Amino acid sequence: MESTVLNSMKKIIFIICSVVLTSCGGSTEKSDNSSQTEKTSQTKVKAEATEKEVERELVEITLIAKGETMTEIAFEPKTLTIPKNSKVRLTLKNESVMAGMLHNFVLVALGSGQEIATAGIAAGEANSFVPKDNRVIVNTKVLKMGEETTIEFNSPEAGSYHYICTFPGHYPNMIGRMNVQ
Repeated sequence: MESTVLNSMKKIIFIICSVVLTSCGGSTEKSDNSSQTEKTSQTKVKAEATEKEVERELVEITLIAKGETMTEIAFEPKTLTIPKNSKVRLTLKNESVMAGMLHNFVLVALGSGQEIATAGIAAGEANSFVPKDNRVIVNTKVLKMGEETTIEFNSPEAGSYHYICTFPGHYPNMIGRMNVQ
């Protein structure tokens, strides 16, 4: 009789363990997968929302490079103010007509213009007289007389920057200030 009771108890324990293991194991996996899928979906939705929030205000600027002699050359306007976190569409127009009056636009860290312009000479015409330097934020190619070009870039962090022409001899006459607020 003892062995019958013992066998019956073993069967009952086996059945209970099987039920418990099946019910716990199966639903936990489904719950984890379901939870993971929800988390992935939520992450994708948040990423899409963040991308939409990153849409930046477009600021369009026309900058004139002018002057027919080395003493007349200048940027107009001399100061630009743009909002932080904006997208800038800058059109540079070289309105000079005198032969050899080539110009570019180089946005640089405040106070680094002289060093960048000097290094630009060594960089040469093939590099639009713009050196590889982490203080250079963005630049255009060198424009011939009467040419224009448009570039787009995200505004740098809030602060003040210089924009210069790095064509040999044009700095410091061709310097302006960009304020990002």
